[in-house]
Amino acid sequence: MSTFAVTNPNTGEVEQTFDSLTTEEIAGVIDTADRAFQDWKETPVSKRGEVLKAFADLVEGRASELADLIGKEMGKPKKQGEAEVKKVAFTARWFADNSEKFLEDTQLPDAQGADQTYVKHDPLGVLLGIMPWNFPYNQIARFALPNIMVGNAILMKQAAICPTSSQAFQDLLEEAGLPKGVYTNVYLNSSDAEEVLKDFRVKGFSLTGSEEAGASVAKIAAKYFKRSVLELGGNDPFVVLDTDDVKGLAQKAVTLRTANAGQVCTSPKRMIVVEEYYDDFVAAAKEAVENVTVGAYDDPATDMGPLSSEGARDEVVERIQKASEEGATLHTGGEKLDRPGWFMSPALLTDIDPKSDLGCNELFGPAVMIYKAKDEEDALRIANDTQYGLMASVWTTDAEKGRKFAERINAGMTFVNTHMDSSPEFPFGGINRSGYGRENAQWALQQFTNERTVRVNNQQL
Repeated sequence: MSTFAVTNPNTGEVEQTFDSLTTEEIAGVIDTADRAFQDWKETPVSKRGEVLKAFADLVEGRASELADLIGKEMGKPKKQGEAEVKKVAFTARWFADNSEKFLEDTQLPDAQGADQTYVKHDPLGVLLGIMPWNFPYNQIARFALPNIMVGNAILMKQAAICPTSSQAFQDLLEEAGLPKGVYTNVYLNSSDAEEVLKDFRVKGFSLTGSEEAGASVAKIAAKYFKRSVLELGGNDPFVVLDTDDVKGLAQKAVTLRTANAGQVCTSPKRMIVVEEYYDDFVAAAKEAVENVTVGAYDDPATDMGPLSSEGARDEVVERIQKASEEGATLHTGGEKLDRPGWFMSPALLTDIDPKSDLGCNELFGPAVMIYKAKDEEDALRIANDTQYGLMASVWTTDAEKGRKFAERINAGMTFVNTHMDSSPEFPFGGINRSGYGRENAQWALQQFTNERTVRVNNQQL
């Protein structure tokens, strides 16, 4: 039997292992979830919200403890871990306070041919979540919490390297009053995803992960007519049109790119700078990269922790070295650090061929990659020269110019003078190879509902 395990990336040591679910056990888990769904869907939305508010209080009160769990699972610096936990609490409260109004029946008074027409927003049933390790709590929260408010039941397959944080999420929900079976953490082998999705009672899935994983599970979902949401990463542009503080903006860019060791779907992976500012921006970025303090997750001085696994670290280092050999300029970093754990030095690269591996494909690691643009139109061309489309940002002292530019970038989310933002108040998601569907806000509440049309005529004939 395969295992889920905590392999501490700060030390490289295996600390805990967990047996995964057998194929034979899956039907029983779905039975439990479906029975819980039948009761939960009848629970008033206001009562569901009370559970989420209690959950928020519990999560917030244990922020330090929960941050330690993910620090030992995937290496997130403690301050960043605590911020993630607090964001989960905020998300829970937002959906608790706002879901009811979005789930009310939608009246259609102008519909002809009936005395009354309206749309009900009914829960579908049991859903499967397949979530990654880079935001162990928040990725779960974005999918699970709105669907709990809708009245659906959740089976959650978290990444194999995050078995303790994923179970803690379930434990805290149940401590807050969620009935057993409405949310179930499952140590599910990836090869058993079809065993879950082929069950009629499982109505859909949401996956955040690699393109390969998304395509694989989406193929299974299509086979069984299951609804799906995919968030598959990106090669996000960070476009600098102008600035009155090159050094400050370069520092901002480096801080964003090295947060969570660069292991963020929306991390600014292509920094595109018009040539007037390019040389100064590269020089300032080099200084900022070299000032990043790499250390253990629980060291207060740490800016960037280890990567999530040895394989993840080695892949990033190898791809950076290959890019350098093929003509990119490696200004600094990009090397394994000689210490226990999965540490590397953050890198700065320029002169990257847009058609090369790093130019075309997402690099999930701490590499600041800067491209020179001749002017604004050239910057837009470079920004849109990608098959991804998750998040993009434009930086300028002229907000209106930035807004117009941002609207011309092909992405699911385009921002002016900010990047890597997500919050329950506005939708999150991409286009093209970055996936489809939306999380957060009312969009999260609509993805997995039956939009049931009801028409009533007062007279029979």
